[in-house]
Amino acid sequence: STEKFDRGEKFKDYQQIESLEEYVLIAQEQIQVECRRRVRDEQGERWETEVYGAGERVILQSVGLEVAIEELYLGVSLNIG
Repeated sequence: STEKFDRGEKFKDYQQIESLEEYVLIAQEQIQVECRRRVRDEQGERWETEVYGAGERVILQSVGLEVAIEELYLGVSLNIG
């Protein structure tokens, strides 16, 4: 799994891409999606994280997409254990 790299160094590199609005991590061992969103407001710029789980709808604001999380896992055998 590249999870540690994806959450650390890779994300740090991607933060430098000015046009990047969202960074999405899809778990392999459970039904979970983590969405990190760039927020720019009067307080400055920061990244906020939203975690979606089973039964929820994943919202990707940057592309106007809303989808049931289970649809992302259709046909996938989770790597549990």
